[in-house]
Amino acid sequence: MTKVLIFLLLFITSPVFSQDYDFDVSEFEKKPFEFLGTTEFRPSLIIPEKKSLSWKLKYFDKNSTPNLMDTYLLLVVPSAKFIQNGLSVYSSGDGRIIYNNPEKLLDFDLSLLEGYCKYEFNPRWSVLLGKKLYKWGKGYIYNPVSFAGRQKDVNNVDASLEGYYSASVEYVKSFSSKVLKNLSQEIIVIPVYKELNDDYDTGDKHWFLFRTYFLIVNTDYELFFTVSEDFGYKIGVAAAHNILTNWEIHGELSFLPEAEKMLISENGYPELHAEKNTIQSIVGTRYLSPFNATFYLEYIYNGAGLSKQEMQDWYTTAQNAFDSQNTQVIDLLRKNWFSNLNEQFIMNHYIYFKIQYPEPFYFLYFTPSLYLLFNVDDKSFLSGLDMNYKRFNAVSFNMKLIGLYGKTNSEFGSKMSELKTELNVKFFF
Repeated sequence: MTKVLIFLLLFITSPVFSQDYDFDVSEFEKKPFEFLGTTEFRPSLIIPEKKSLSWKLKYFDKNSTPNLMDTYLLLVVPSAKFIQNGLSVYSSGDGRIIYNNPEKLLDFDLSLLEGYCKYEFNPRWSVLLGKKLYKWGKGYIYNPVSFAGRQKDVNNVDASLEGYYSASVEYVKSFSSKVLKNLSQEIIVIPVYKELNDDYDTGDKHWFLFRTYFLIVNTDYELFFTVSEDFGYKIGVAAAHNILTNWEIHGELSFLPEAEKMLISENGYPELHAEKNTIQSIVGTRYLSPFNATFYLEYIYNGAGLSKQEMQDWYTTAQNAFDSQNTQVIDLLRKNWFSNLNEQFIMNHYIYFKIQYPEPFYFLYFTPSLYLLFNVDDKSFLSGLDMNYKRFNAVSFNMKLIGLYGKTNSEFGSKMSELKTELNVKFFF
């Protein structure tokens, strides 16, 4: 009898107690508008290599030079997204304040990274208009087929990049076939007119870009073709294949009928040179080990880069100008050196290796990674240690140590810095 009374009492009072567990289903529905972003404080310190050619060029006419170079960056990257009834509106910006202590310079910059409208008529067809960054290719550190985007930063692969103003249409279709499983076709128009997309190409013209994607069995294939009104064109192909669930291989190749590079001419002055029939490629692999460490290995070939002898001409010209105290040549070299030789992959052959190991030795929320970019031509290299700690959802801490090694007459040995350390405190909102 006692058990029956207890049961009846629980049954009668259960509606009262159940109110504590009521919830509003609408709170879990996806909201049409979303606003988020990050704020970063990024101080960095560089130990300079005062014997390098870059350092001598920059401070040739200076009586005193700094022993340390510290820079302070405050970066805000907000983004907003609205999705409803097939319409997507997205925008993201980049606002930064930079203070360079050795130069006593304070700089402020505000730019729109992306801002576009996309409408999906149905699951197959969509159109897009606005400023968009297209991420093409399979390579981790380098994408020679990225005709509609920008190249990644070796030391910050996940950094937000600026897009181009464009219009595009995309068609996607899935198949039940065991061979061809998915197909998509993307057509993009990038106009270059006065200040619009002026960093994409020179002269007023339109670029038409075509990307075709296939998923055949378990291999991704991408074909790229780009053509302009003046019959300039580029061709590319990319593929990625999973050998095992934890082992992937990938590759990219692009063909450019003509590419420009700055060389030292016979008269000893920098001169723009056109390189015909240029090939750029990358082949690599990514492997997830049983102990949860990820390994990356890639070989990069840049046919538009400088050969070992062409790079040596730059070093020899700079050294001769220093020896002769020829200020005219030094000023000319200084102007062209930092605008042409500070780019990534400026020579022909590179090997990139990275290992990323989350929570080693049960160190929770900590992810270190070690990477190396080796210049096969001159045997110089860049190495980096990246340490990321994210204990809280709203904030993460990151520290980088970047070292450059090589002879004076080598790519990384001729750079201004010997060692760079950078702290990044990122807040999410």
